[in-house]
Amino acid sequence: MCGIAGIATTNGAPPDEGILRRMSEAVAHRGPDGEGIWTAPGIGLAHRRLSIIDLDRRASQPMVAGGFVIVFNGEIYNYRELRKELGDIAWKTESDTEAVLEGYRAWGDEVVSRLRGMFAFAIWDESNGRLLLARDRIGKKPLFVTKTPAGGLAFASEIKALAPVVALKPDWDAVRLFLGLQYVPSPKTGFVGVEQLEPGYIGIWHDGAWETRRYHDPSVQPTTVEHPLSDIDIGIRARLEDAVKVRMLAADVPVGAFLSGGVDSAAVVAYASKYTETPLQTFTMGFPSLRHDERVEAEELARHFRTDHHAFEAKPEDLLALVDMLVTHYDAPYADSSALPLWLLAHETSKHVKVVLTGDGGDETFGGYRRYVAYDRASRLARIPISDMFVRGIGALTRDGRYGRMADVIAAFRSNPIRAYGEMFCGSYFNTRSLGDVCTPDFLAQTKDADAVSFVASVIAKRSHGDSPLSSAMAFDLTSYLPDDLNVKMDRATMAFGLEARAPFLDQELVAYTSGLPLNQKVIHGTTKVALKRALRGIVPEDVLDRPKKGFQVPLAEWFRGPLDGLIRERCLGTLSSLSGMMNMKEIQRLVDANRAGADHGNRLWMLLTLATWLERYG
Repeated sequence: MCGIAGIATTNGAPPDEGILRRMSEAVAHRGPDGEGIWTAPGIGLAHRRLSIIDLDRRASQPMVAGGFVIVFNGEIYNYRELRKELGDIAWKTESDTEAVLEGYRAWGDEVVSRLRGMFAFAIWDESNGRLLLARDRIGKKPLFVTKTPAGGLAFASEIKALAPVVALKPDWDAVRLFLGLQYVPSPKTGFVGVEQLEPGYIGIWHDGAWETRRYHDPSVQPTTVEHPLSDIDIGIRARLEDAVKVRMLAADVPVGAFLSGGVDSAAVVAYASKYTETPLQTFTMGFPSLRHDERVEAEELARHFRTDHHAFEAKPEDLLALVDMLVTHYDAPYADSSALPLWLLAHETSKHVKVVLTGDGGDETFGGYRRYVAYDRASRLARIPISDMFVRGIGALTRDGRYGRMADVIAAFRSNPIRAYGEMFCGSYFNTRSLGDVCTPDFLAQTKDADAVSFVASVIAKRSHGDSPLSSAMAFDLTSYLPDDLNVKMDRATMAFGLEARAPFLDQELVAYTSGLPLNQKVIHGTTKVALKRALRGIVPEDVLDRPKKGFQVPLAEWFRGPLDGLIRERCLGTLSSLSGMMNMKEIQRLVDANRAGADHGNRLWMLLTLATWLERYG
């Protein structure tokens, strides 16, 4: 796992080495174990190394072989198999990077379809003056590109590394998308002229032209064929264990695991414990609020699996101190509040291990979110003569915002069903109704083509192919929410401290298998993760399988009534607030007051606070 950057020029001259070094310094945290700069006519590459496989200096990068040069970020779990397939080569290292480079020499662009792992890399083909960029299928590793002022191409692992090349100016369409999603969807980034290479894509720079093409299509449709449940269980267990195994063995440094009280991390720890000679080190983060704390459950699991367990606590004063740092480090507008405890957890974990396994992806691949049940219920309620205003009235009486969001979804199902999941997904932030309240008419008119609910609907329309509404909604989460929110959160938080995160549930073999499972093996009659929980009986403790899902939720509403109250009033309601030109200050005040009176507007207030902070920096 590393940080990469580079510049390709159009005039054949090598790029400025000083600029390359500044780009490299911007991602130094991703690779504290070494630095490399390489330049030649038309190209310059920079690399920061985090040593995980083949710790010897001979495996440093940029790596050169026979007119080809690579800078690589990620891990390839089948690199030993690739080396065998490539045959009689005078290998210079034991690294996976060299396997990728030699694979490109043998197979060209097709090498990407042979890789099992997470990656973002660049390969320069000197004889053809051609640069290949590639990103893994599920978007675990980031890669950003921009045109240089001279017409060349620059790329980097993080946007901040492009600042020495181009001016970073806000993209207001991306800001509007962010207000509905809490993240900026690819290929947008939040900045004009800066794009992400999308998951499952390669990009080619040749003769001054840039083009991208997809090498992997994630749209596997759920089967309607009924298979014996025992066969499904065996298929899940075999692929999950193999996914954990390859991630444990492909490392020359100690490997630990994040552990909560839930099914996904428990399953990962259960299998990982089989492939370590000493007790597996596990790590968890909790909160002073018991409603959001899973430390007790995590410690019970740690005792069950006999791990060497470490528990930490996230406090509101931590968030107060980290607001500016998180906004700076994540670069783009980003408001997933669980980034805070994850940041603190990664910091503490990095003091003990260099690689950590996570339970990320279990909810998207097996249907674990509570909103899937609510969405399915809304689709059924929309078919009966119940008034959405009646549902909204219940929410007003109980001061429970979930009823209002449910009413929005029911109304959407009746008027335009393809927008219904967008209304639900954006409901915790700003959906059609609430966005109209908080944004000025001028801002809404200026960004009318970047509506978040419409964006969700457009993705679902591409993925539906006549599926049930729920299966299409899950496809959105797998192809947008997962790579552009959850993977971003994990990558930035862990790499900030030179910690590599590996997600067995996102193994491409497991994802392909689960994508083809019938929908009733994921969500049915209010039950989530149907097949996974059944397959894991006897592998994880029984009480874990029946435990209600908590998630890594931050008690934001409580914190905005206390230690964060002054900060949001200063940055979002002050006379110099960066939000004043695009936001209705009276509506922000209403949200702050309603939250203080007991309503839960924590997510919306956190989104506004992070946006105001981001705009102070870039706007």
